[in-house]
Amino acid sequence: MMNLSPKAVRFLVEALEFRIAAYQIQLDEQDLSEDEASEITNDMMFLESLLQELKKMRDIPVSQVF
Repeated sequence: MMNLSPKAVRFLVEALEFRIAAYQIQLDEQDLSEDEASEITNDMMFLESLLQELKKMRDIPVSQVF
């Protein structure tokens, strides 16, 4: 497991939220093939699981992280 600073975790959370939102817009607004939509959905699910783990890290008091 990597030791990330609280600032790094905040940046990663923000980046993942942005990417997930962009994927959702892509799913909502573009005419995608079934394969493309499936790939984006799978990627979104993976990113959402990463996001949840990072949010848990973010919520741990700093003294326990390092």
